[in-house]
Amino acid sequence: MKSFTLLALATVLPSALAAAFAAPASPFDKRSCSPSSCLCNGIQGQFCGDESINADCLDTHVYECQSGTGYACDYGYRDSCASCGSLSC
Repeated sequence: MKSFTLLALATVLPSALAAAFAAPASPFDKRSCSPSSCLCNGIQGQFCGDESINADCLDTHVYECQSGTGYACDYGYRDSCASCGSLSC
């Protein structure tokens, strides 16, 4: 029984310690950019959505226009887009 307990601890302990001491998530961690129906001008870059121009581009979300395609992917909610409609306020 003692050898089973030691074996179990030796198996579980390293992953438990790694999780306990892992670095906290940064607000600047990369987020995935999900495909969207938001259309753009085809010039590479990020922008806040504007529902008054395109209902598929939510005012509170930041998008990345894909160069030459006219399609943008969605990074999701961004405080500055919601607050002032710009990438930074």
